[in-house]
Amino acid sequence: MKSEKLNDSLIEAMKEKLPKRVNLVNVLMNTLFIGKEAVYRRLRGEVPFTFTEASVISNSLGVSLDQVAGTCSKKNALFGLDFIHYENPIDTYYSNIQNAIQIFRAVKDNSTLEWYIASNVIPQIFYMDHDNLSRFLLFKWMYQHEKINQVKYFSELQMPDQLQAVQREYVEISKKVPFANFIWDNMVFHNLINDVRYFSEVNLLTDEEKEVLQKEIIDMIDNLEELATQGKHPNGEKVTIYISNINFDASYSSLEADNFKCSSFNIYSINSITTLDLDVFEVQKSWIQSLKKYSTMISVSGEMQRIQFFERQRQLVREL
Repeated sequence: MKSEKLNDSLIEAMKEKLPKRVNLVNVLMNTLFIGKEAVYRRLRGEVPFTFTEASVISNSLGVSLDQVAGTCSKKNALFGLDFIHYENPIDTYYSNIQNAIQIFRAVKDNSTLEWYIASNVIPQIFYMDHDNLSRFLLFKWMYQHEKINQVKYFSELQMPDQLQAVQREYVEISKKVPFANFIWDNMVFHNLINDVRYFSEVNLLTDEEKEVLQKEIIDMIDNLEELATQGKHPNGEKVTIYISNINFDASYSSLEADNFKCSSFNIYSINSITTLDLDVFEVQKSWIQSLKKYSTMISVSGEMQRIQFFERQRQLVREL
């Protein structure tokens, strides 16, 4: 592809990312720290955007350079890897949460923002404000990987205050999404409870620690039942919750607003991969929506099913 076409494709991609009333010239001046005339020369094609400038634009506006270059076909998509590194798991876990917060900040004022989540694990928005529960899930991941020798018992893992604070920030900002749609695998709590039981039986959790986790899980269930009953967060943002009658092989999430579409997949416990690819987004959104055919809505409506579901989860926790 000739440089002129690449330049034109980059300009078109930027225009698609910006709301109609936003002036592209002003955005580029502030993003690239160049003058108005320099911006106009690039937009007229007299001077091509440099690779460095294109990279800055990509990071700032979410433009996919892969698509601009024409290397993205229906068989290829560009994914970002939000992995926790073995060498410094606490630091990278903290950074991954911060990255998620930045995504929400970028679109939080958009009234069209919608969030679709199909999950076979408890979503972070529901457990991250429970300190011991979030610590346990991080501990489980760290214990599973032999390359990490920092902790062998749950009591040895200490969560820095900074990490606890960023987790709560994530919870608060994710509750500001105007509409969130959750579909839960019907085994979502059962899997968590089995994990707690295992670590207790191999003596990596003390009886006292298990009791603390039991209490936090019960508290979380109580909060979720209230959320399902009201169909909205305390701040008024709407939430729908479905319980699936079939099991999922993974957890999927799609975030959509004007000029912004993001998909993510949970892998390796608390890691994820994320893409801005439009084709992946449409396929994933369609897949999540299709799961409603096998699911029962328990938010606002479905009172009997809601009561029965949450009471079964409490009973499972009591039997730990």
